[in-house]
Amino acid sequence: MDRKILIIFFAALLAAGGPARGERVEPYSVSIHLHGEKTDRLEGLLRDVSTAAAHRDTPPPSFTLLEAIARDDAKKMKKILRAESFYTAAIEIDLKDRDRSPRLYFSVTTGPPFLIGAVKVEIAGPPLPPDLLPPGQVEILLPPGSRGTSTAILNAETAILNYFRRRGYPAVKTAGREVVVDYAANSVSVTYRVEPGPRCRFAATKFIGLEEVREKFVRRQIPYRPGRIYSPVLVQTLRNRLARTGLFTTLLISTEEAGEPEGEGDPLQPLDVLVTLRERDPNTVGLEAGYSTDIGFGGAVSWEDRNLFGRGELFRLRVFGSEELYYAEGLFRIPTFLHPDQSLSLTIQPVYDRPKAYDSDRIRASAVLRREFGDTFVFSAGTALTFDRVEQFNDQREFYLFSIPLNVQLKVGGDQPFRRAGALFLFQAEPYFDIQRDTSFIKTMATGNFLCRLPGLDFLTALARVTVGSIREADLEEVPADLRFYAGGANSIRGYSYQMVGPLVGRDPVGGLSLFTTSFELNCQVIGDFGVAAFLDGGAAFAERQPSWGDEIRWGAGPGLRYFTPIGPIGLDVGFPIEPREVDSDFQVYVSIAQIY
Repeated sequence: MDRKILIIFFAALLAAGGPARGERVEPYSVSIHLHGEKTDRLEGLLRDVSTAAAHRDTPPPSFTLLEAIARDDAKKMKKILRAESFYTAAIEIDLKDRDRSPRLYFSVTTGPPFLIGAVKVEIAGPPLPPDLLPPGQVEILLPPGSRGTSTAILNAETAILNYFRRRGYPAVKTAGREVVVDYAANSVSVTYRVEPGPRCRFAATKFIGLEEVREKFVRRQIPYRPGRIYSPVLVQTLRNRLARTGLFTTLLISTEEAGEPEGEGDPLQPLDVLVTLRERDPNTVGLEAGYSTDIGFGGAVSWEDRNLFGRGELFRLRVFGSEELYYAEGLFRIPTFLHPDQSLSLTIQPVYDRPKAYDSDRIRASAVLRREFGDTFVFSAGTALTFDRVEQFNDQREFYLFSIPLNVQLKVGGDQPFRRAGALFLFQAEPYFDIQRDTSFIKTMATGNFLCRLPGLDFLTALARVTVGSIREADLEEVPADLRFYAGGANSIRGYSYQMVGPLVGRDPVGGLSLFTTSFELNCQVIGDFGVAAFLDGGAAFAERQPSWGDEIRWGAGPGLRYFTPIGPIGLDVGFPIEPREVDSDFQVYVSIAQIY
């Protein structure tokens, strides 16, 4: 019978008989005193397994039972200490002040940590081929002199299995593990026994469930050839490539033996890869809406087909309209263009833009080649042609621009949303050449986005953003007004009107040659899909080519509400300018479904 059940059973018996008057236990305190290695983490582990600590406000009916519970806690604590490599740990129990405020002390002497000594990997079954050796201690992350914790020993076993899987043994399994503790040397030696099973090679890859998507297209995602030694890394690469197409709701990959090896000259077991797919509806209609006090109402509608010709081609139309801005966008993207991790995007975008800073009519056409390097790094480059008619302060100009957009994206952390913490870095550079005036300039911008879910407080999420930009090789009047930097507004500095934090002529923004903005936001999930937020934004656009850190920096702050729906998040933010100027309103309100500005 479990020890905890026995304790509860005896507690019930004692309670039924009723404790003696002087034996009645009042709520008590529990203290754990570490001697040797003193860390908050170790103390927390010991407290977590203590029944006495968990029930100090609901004491047992007698001190006899409390002492029994404490002795049971000591046994559980010793198991924790052994798992943390303290094999000679000792625990003493002391119960004081029974008549007033009882205090239970655990005096824990950890002793020295035991370190890893020899580690062996023994092969059960047929010997390994001459070109393959068992993994060493460093390869399995269990080097000599490291702490001999149970976690490290178990992680090393997992690393051994992964070592053999990556080298063509998908059916590898452990056949036993022996841990020897040397108390004289304060060391731990470990012997792992492994059954690798047959070594395999890729044979055929079969796709099941294809309807509208052409098999030739999905076969282009395969990162291996038949006959290559099996590797789970390559199978995962196939999974990632198929998932990135966005064409499937179900994606299952399994393996099965494909007959026997062909003979002594072919010792590898052929293995078929089975890919089971269920296609997603390729058509999507999107709706977005928003309101802010500075630029009014806005909304967008979009339609896309993600499998236009059966090979994963994306065709998207999007139309946006607000009180000051109208634009349409047509996008055609060809996936796996010359390489499975590469795509070509062709875009055309006419824009009618009437903010306070300028009047602009432009049309831009671009061709961009995008290459993904794993799940963390993306690089894109292309060419663009832009016709731009801009009027500012009654001065109308026309620009014929040829440009080379360059983009780099680096993700650090888990998939979006980041599992616990992460960062997304974006760098954009676009050299522009004015064909009509024979002038040029280069516009660069770097952005870092950071997210952290606070440890132990999963309902709190901290977000931060920093953006720095600069335009070089041209004076302000040589840069079209709609390509200059502006700050202020919903996705810039909340609390200030759109484009109003920067150089002004009277009460009108003129734009700048550099930019700095930053944002800090704390989101708190309250009930279900409802949440609240608090934010602090700051920054400005600057006339100089380098941002200035003086009085031009403006700060805005305020609260927000969040509600997450199946069609996208609904947000309400109220921003207040800190130290407002004469041109600033007392506050700004931002409402959005998804992000449209």
